[in-house]
Amino acid sequence: MNSVIGAWKKTLAWVRSRAWIALALLAGCRGVPVQVSPQSPALRFSGRVDWRDNSGPRIGWGGSSLTVRFTGTSLGIRLLDLPKYEEAAPNRFRFSVDGAPFRDLYVGEGPILYRIAEGLPRGEHVLRLEKETEPAVGETQLLGLELDPGARLLPAPPASPRRIEFVGDSGLTGFGIEGKNAQCSFNAETQRASLTWGALAAQALGAEASFVAFSGKGVAVNYGNDPTPPLPQLYTRTLPHREDAPWDFSSWVPDAVVIQLGANDFWKEHPGEERFLDAYRALVADIRGHYPRAHIVCVLGSGVSDTHPKDVQARTRVRELLSGLVDTLHQGGDSRVHFAEVPANREDEGLGCLWHPSRKTHQRTAEQMTPLLREWLGW
Repeated sequence: MNSVIGAWKKTLAWVRSRAWIALALLAGCRGVPVQVSPQSPALRFSGRVDWRDNSGPRIGWGGSSLTVRFTGTSLGIRLLDLPKYEEAAPNRFRFSVDGAPFRDLYVGEGPILYRIAEGLPRGEHVLRLEKETEPAVGETQLLGLELDPGARLLPAPPASPRRIEFVGDSGLTGFGIEGKNAQCSFNAETQRASLTWGALAAQALGAEASFVAFSGKGVAVNYGNDPTPPLPQLYTRTLPHREDAPWDFSSWVPDAVVIQLGANDFWKEHPGEERFLDAYRALVADIRGHYPRAHIVCVLGSGVSDTHPKDVQARTRVRELLSGLVDTLHQGGDSRVHFAEVPANREDEGLGCLWHPSRKTHQRTAEQMTPLLREWLGW
């Protein structure tokens, strides 16, 4: 009997030792934050994203966004602002957790973990992160997420089935939209893609939006005769500064493509009717080739004026050229191309930096364009 009792005590001691080891290991695991791969399929991006770098996806276009669903009480996000091509300013994002008011996040130099949510109630949460600054401010790379010990990454909520792509210049990047007056210059603190009329219209329509917009770009001529590629050449790229990053047009097919270009082509003088029209026609043809069923909307934006340049009557000329192009396409059998004109910038609405449309002007434009898009798209 004594031998049996002795064996049982040894067995019990062995079980207890292993139990303590297991508890220690479990406690250790509970104390280690969960690292989430930036390549996780549970993450949902909107806008053009370059996935070629295994370190993490890169975004350059303003208005691009990330949606994350997770459990736990906190969330960290590791971001890297990549080397600058033009503006040296940090990229500006805004973020919201569980529908709370958005807050701003400026991405500093080097890979940094940003603790953007802490002290949340236990349970499921949703993060929305949006890029406010445009390609001129450069690219940002997602390097990963950090969750509470024991927390989980869940599949992000699905995107809206409605999709609109906006193609344009500073009138769609939010250039100077938060500036006090026309005298301020470009900076990241006065630019906000989420306040543009395109973003407001997409939100009102319940649509997912993608922006391919870059300040200073024209259809044929850039502002200041800048020799870099005009917007149509960038339209085919995932990242606007990288020729080696072609966009996969089959990966995201919009219901409508809205074009707002032309202001920079007429920045100083008439660029030439044939030159402008040929470039615009080629852009529309390129879009139609990629998206045979999409509605294409050619917008005469608020930034095109008959008073500048002097004696050019730019607004009148662009109206004639775009409306004439749409009429020609209709006659050729393409009924899904439309022309829309919004009134020019108004002094009573104020002006953004460097005479760009103000927040009030963008709001007024959204209120005009939303019902038109709803009618054309049958939404």
